[in-house]
Parts: sequence; structure tokens; C-alpha cells
Amino acid sequence: MLRSAMDVVTYALLFASLYFEVFLLVSFLEKRAERRAARAKRGASAAPEPALPSAAIVVPCFNEERGVASTLESLLALEYPAGRLELIVVDDGSRDRTLAIARSLEGVRRGIPVRVFAKENGGKHTAMNLALEHTNAELIGCLDADSVVDARALRRIARVFENREVAAVTPGIHVRAPETILQHMQNVEYRLSVFNRFMLSALGSAFVAPGPFSVFRASVVRELGGWRHGHSTEDMELALRIQAAGHLIANAPGAAVHTTAPRTLRQLFNQRVRWTYGFLRNAADYRYMLANRAYGNLGILVLPLALVSIGAALYFFARIVLSAAHAIIATYTRIELTGLFPHPSLELYYVNTSAMWFLVWIAVALILVLVGTGSRIGGKKTLPLGTPLFVLFYSLLVPLWLGTALVRAVFKTGVSWR
Repeated sequence: MLRSAMDVVTYALLFASLYFEVFLLVSFLEKRAERRAARAKRGASAAPEPALPSAAIVVPCFNEERGVASTLESLLALEYPAGRLELIVVDDGSRDRTLAIARSLEGVRRGIPVRVFAKENGGKHTAMNLALEHTNAELIGCLDADSVVDARALRRIARVFENREVAAVTPGIHVRAPETILQHMQNVEYRLSVFNRFMLSALGSAFVAPGPFSVFRASVVRELGGWRHGHSTEDMELALRIQAAGHLIANAPGAAVHTTAPRTLRQLFNQRVRWTYGFLRNAADYRYMLANRAYGNLGILVLPLALVSIGAALYFFARIVLSAAHAIIATYTRIELTGLFPHPSLELYYVNTSAMWFLVWIAVALILVLVGTGSRIGGKKTLPLGTPLFVLFYSLLVPLWLGTALVRAVFKTGVSWR
């Protein structure tokens, strides 16, 4: 009876996963046709492009002496109209040479004013709010001090704001110069995220505007009260608040930004616990959006499935662990009774054709298709080098931080950036 119930749960979760993946892929094909028609229409129009809005890009820093200079250099290389761009560095109480390095780059450089502010440590949201108080730019963006942007990224993002309903635009985020095995696996994950972020925005259901180069309409941010702590995920909280207020969050996958991914398992674990904890706590704060038709795809489909996906990952991990334990016990018992050790064998012409494995293989194939699609719309022509490792091993790591974050969210223990 218990095994039958577990099989029902397994099939239901596999079906939900496949349904969502196919739904996103079919929606992408529909949106691609619409985008092609829109581009053809714009190409046939002789109307001049409107002037780009003024923009302020904020670099909030805490102990970022290694990366702040390269981050600012990439921003100074942005192709944007003279007099329409300013850079604001906010040192959030760093204890290293971050402030000194930023001060050395202060002033007008390459026609772009660079201003530096220093404050006591209060978190990223307080740094962003300080910058908001000191700019009159129409757009305000954020670039984490461990990231760099392509020269045309801001121009591509700014064009999206021609739609007055758009309050924020997210970029296409890629891993910066992956070196370790873990970074190569994350590179695959980020390619998949490029596709997911593009489609969630197209469906009006983006629920995070990540730190690496998300840009906001400053008037809307002020109207909504600025950035909040958001359980250490201020980018997710603001995105949900923007959606709740009826504004749109768009995506410009061609606006490439490259961010430094965690090099070690411990760094990755801490980062993902914070992300997942923030999602769970913010979902609880905005629970009125769940299953609420007033919030469209976000309320009816995306947020509920995001929560289900966490439970599904933990369920499948537990089932794998239990199955492995059962196999080990059975093998040990057989050895004890017969005195014979099992010999591994390879059946070249045997393929497990059970319905469950058939669904698993379809799910893996769909993931590869989505990674490839994310690579193409992000301007990459081939699958990332770490794709096989991602498929084989990454799913075994994910439940570790999902479970930890779930426990912390239930007990409201909080998380930290470092």
C-alpha cells in the first residue's frame, strides 16, 4: 500500500515537472514568432528611435577590494549617450581597501561621473536606498561588485522601458570565467536560468530581479517605498512588490552580464540557502498572491509550482536515499546467507523500459533542450562544457540546501550574506 502511494506521488510530481517544462517550451515558440513579427514591423517603420532615458548604475560594496575596480571599468565602457549615465558606488562599511579603490576612481571618467558614498554597514538594501536619494536619473540599476557587463547591455535594457508598463528589466546572467568543476556546473544552471527568466518575464510572472544588472524605473521604486531587507533577498522582495502593484518585469537576454559564481561547495551552499530561504519567507509574506487569479500566471501557476518544486526535489532525494539503503541492506543480507559476493555486469542490450524511467529520460532530454535554448537566446552557440556533470550530479546537491533552507524558514532563524 505504501509503495503504491509513493508511486502515485512520484508519477504526479514527474508529470507536473514535465508539464511545466513543455509549457515553457511551447510558450517560447509562440513568443518567438511574435517577437519576429514585431522586429519586422519595427524594421519597416521609418520613425526615429526615441532618446534613451537617463540612468544611474549603483555598485553596492562590502569587502569587494578584489572585484570593484574591474566592475567599474566594465561600467565605464558602457556604450550610452554622453550625459545620460552616472555611476554611484556605495561602500557599506567595508573593512578592506574597497573604499580606497573606489575613491581612486571617483570623478568624471570617460565623460561619466563617478560618485562614491560611504556608510556604516546596514545591508545591500540600505546602500541602494542611499543611492536612490542622491540621483535624479529616470532609471536606477544595480551591479554587484563581483560582476562585469557587456558594453551594449544598458542600451539594450533601456530600450525595453519604452513600454510604460515596464517597471524593471533583468539581463541575461552568465558565469564569469568558470574554472572549478562546481563553477562549470553552475554555468549550465545559469544558461537554463537565462531561458527560465526570459519565459517568466514573457508570461508576466518574474518574481526576482537579480543583483547583477537589473534596472528599475526610479519613479516606481520611489512610489513603492524603495528597497527592503526582504529576508536577505531584497531583489526578490522588490520584484514581488512590483508585481503586486500591477507593474511588469521584462527581460533582455541579449544584455549580458557575467557574475562570479561560488568556487567551493561551502560558498555555493551558503548562497543557495540564502536564496531559497528568502524565497520561502517572501512567498509567505506575499501568500495572498498564491492561487490568486488577479496576479495571472504568477499567482495561478508559477509561485505554486515553485513551491511544489522544492517539495518534489526533497521527495525524490529521499526516495533515492531510501532505495539505495534498501539495495545495500539486501545485498548485505544476500552475502550473509550465501557467502557469495555479487559481480557487476553490463547488459549491453538491456534498457529499462518502465514508465517511470521513460518519464525520467524525457525530463532529462527536455532539460537539455531548455539549456540549449537558453544558450542560444543568450548569444551562446554551444552547450556548456559542464553539461554532463550538471545532469549527473547537480540534482544530488540541490536538496542539501533546499532542506536546510526549509528548516530555517519554518523556524525563522534567518540567514546571512557571508
